[in-house]
Amino acid sequence: MNEPVSQPNDELPPDPFGPAPMSGPMPPPMPQPGDHGPLTRPKGVESAFHAVLASAAISAIGTVVTVLLDRGMLTRLITDMMADLPADQRMSVPATVSGFQVILGFSIALFAGLLLLFAYKMRTGRNWARVLLTVYTAFGVWTFLTAMASSGAELELMWSLAEVAFGVTAVVYMFRPESTRYFTEYKQRRLRSRLRP
Repeated sequence: MNEPVSQPNDELPPDPFGPAPMSGPMPPPMPQPGDHGPLTRPKGVESAFHAVLASAAISAIGTVVTVLLDRGMLTRLITDMMADLPADQRMSVPATVSGFQVILGFSIALFAGLLLLFAYKMRTGRNWARVLLTVYTAFGVWTFLTAMASSGAELELMWSLAEVAFGVTAVVYMFRPESTRYFTEYKQRRLRSRLRP
């Protein structure tokens, strides 16, 4: 009696050394080594954060002292603005000065709050906040140099000098090598977290 001959298309047993068959959904990607644990904030970022706080405080206090509380200067400014208006369109100067002081005080508080927000976001690793603070500092330096060139070394500019000095110090700390690595690592972690299912 002849033995059955196996055909090429007969089912073969699985290869024990071959790849295991895939079943179910794909496994999630392996986490990167730096994904776990808090991101270490370098000392340069902390120093930049405190320098921004000092710059914002000096800017707010300087504006309050030199502009908001100088009622005589505001009175002269409002009077000059109303000089070209017809008599029937002129408002009360004291009332206008008071209203201007309220608006200016609110603007100072809002601007200081925005700077504090940018400083906090920069401290947590947001690179866009670092860029905005750098642009603000560059504008402050340009404004200070323009004022120095037009009016000389006036006493009121001492506030601006201190504000600019702290701002430039913050920019230097924000762009130190260890600070740049911190912002880069934070961005990479956010990108990897978005890619995960």
